[in-house]
Amino acid sequence: MASIKKTKKNKPSKQQQKVVAPAKPEQKKTGSKISEHKKRNGISKPILPGSWKTNTGIFFLLVIATVVLYSGDLRLGFFSVDDPDYVVNNPWIRGVSSENISHILGNPYFANYSPVHLLSYMADYAFGGAGAYAFHFSSNLWAGLVAGFVYMVALALTNHRITAVAAAILFVVHPSHVEAIAWISSRKDLVAAAFALPSFLAYLAYRRGDKTAKRWYIISLLLFLLAVAGKLSVATFPVVFFAYDLFVEKRALSRSIIDKIPFLLAAVIIAVAAASAQPSMGNQPDPYVLAAALAQNFWLLTGFGSYVLYRVPPETSEIVLKIGGAFVLLAVFIVPWLIRRRFPMFVVLIYWILFAFIPTQVLSFTHPVTDRYLFFPSVAAVIIIARGIFMITKKINPSYNLAAGSVLILILTFLWGRKTLNYIAEWRDPKSVWFAASKKSSDPVVPQNLGTYYLDVARRFGKVSEEDKRFASSVWADDKRLPQLLSEWASGQHGGPMEKIFLEYTRNKAWDAFEQSLRNKGNRVMPGLYYNRGLLLLDLGNLKEAKKEFLDGVNEASRESFTAVRQQLTVYCHTDLGIIAWRTGNFREALDWFRQAEEEQIRFGGNWIPDLTSNRKKLEQIVASQPSK
Repeated sequence: MASIKKTKKNKPSKQQQKVVAPAKPEQKKTGSKISEHKKRNGISKPILPGSWKTNTGIFFLLVIATVVLYSGDLRLGFFSVDDPDYVVNNPWIRGVSSENISHILGNPYFANYSPVHLLSYMADYAFGGAGAYAFHFSSNLWAGLVAGFVYMVALALTNHRITAVAAAILFVVHPSHVEAIAWISSRKDLVAAAFALPSFLAYLAYRRGDKTAKRWYIISLLLFLLAVAGKLSVATFPVVFFAYDLFVEKRALSRSIIDKIPFLLAAVIIAVAAASAQPSMGNQPDPYVLAAALAQNFWLLTGFGSYVLYRVPPETSEIVLKIGGAFVLLAVFIVPWLIRRRFPMFVVLIYWILFAFIPTQVLSFTHPVTDRYLFFPSVAAVIIIARGIFMITKKINPSYNLAAGSVLILILTFLWGRKTLNYIAEWRDPKSVWFAASKKSSDPVVPQNLGTYYLDVARRFGKVSEEDKRFASSVWADDKRLPQLLSEWASGQHGGPMEKIFLEYTRNKAWDAFEQSLRNKGNRVMPGLYYNRGLLLLDLGNLKEAKKEFLDGVNEASRESFTAVRQQLTVYCHTDLGIIAWRTGNFREALDWFRQAEEEQIRFGGNWIPDLTSNRKKLEQIVASQPSK
């Protein structure tokens, strides 16, 4: 009984409870003070949850996975489009010197301004020499670094490691990336993304607001400058920073704008340099074309589209479709804003995709829909897909959320991975790429480049290389004459009977491809097509028809809006017209053509035909030695 009374005596009264209760808020206040103290002393929550060892390990596994997946492109060699200009014949990447670096930083190159992209080639040349192997390996490595940063960005945004890993794996196997990685000249997309993503991570670190904030802001700005100097396509990326502030952090509008101004200035500076270097392609903004291109790009981002080098672009439309296209574009940008409160992170990622397409459409050349344009937008796409899958499975059955979501991710990885491997297999050599593309695209550029490759192979016979042997083995894989041809080459015999048959076969394939391109051409301006047809006829000794093609090439070049192409092909065609006149013994006409070509080459500031002047002098001597009429 006494113990019972003692218990009652120790039980606090209602009055005592009222006194004790306020202690809880005081504890929270103390915790808040501790948090503020940590921020002031540079101690704040890291933007990447988990240990740095785990995150670093996953990062490098993703790099390795990418390099292994794309190892099939290491023997591809250089591509006939852009690679000769950007890499093979680029004197400014051959050696790390102050002269080369200052020229790259201070001057546009090949109708573009992307200095960091060119500096990456300089590094490749310094480490691996002029062979294509080192350049392909470097591109694979750049792509792997991007995949690692995709994991980190996804982890920072979702705070969910499994989602981040899933997004990064999907990024590695996305079939739209093959063009950007396997084509050396598309390195621009890899370099830009490799700097843009850590720029975003640095910006998130700046937004923590601790004493290191200013340092992270400067790092973010510098990384963004490197990114946009890699390729202008990431110039709109600060809009994503702004959207994150506005929709996720609910930051004030004015404060969200102010710290984006330096990013905007950096983008404008590079944009002005790039725009002044790039030619006007005569493209007028067409809302229908833009809407149709956006729909195509969205479908390709799903990973289930048809991936190919060059696809027929959407054509300009009637006024009704233009108006409809304008409404579609407006809706695409407005609808995400309407769901900003419920799904703020998804809205940020959707605007990432939308704004990433703007530079490629504003500065697009002939093709508004191109696989390499998808590389940077696909970062946001895979995060949306991965996060969406786990959110849906959690809503359906929370108990099996991770298991069900992981199974769906694995299925998607398998489907995308199989598609990617099949596409990588097409990139064995330039012929295989163009040949496969001709089965998937009716764009006239595809057969033109296929024919050009056949022509290039045919023109270098006489000094057979391993590449030529691989080409012959591919073209005549099921032909009983292949062993005899290879036997001739193995014995050192060149110009043998079987080689002559194969040479004729190769030239015929080139002509068939050029004819296909001409049939598909329509109103497209393609001076290179006529020039290559002329070269083939010149090699066959059909001088009359070759002259006609070169004259058509000059006429077509006069309509070419790409200045570099117009100038180069004009000089080429005039030179070959001189060669035809020379061969027919009309030396005075030949001299006129050579003088015209030489004057143009000097005026254009090119050196496309180095021996042009020496050949002109030879002709002058021949003409001077002839008796006057």
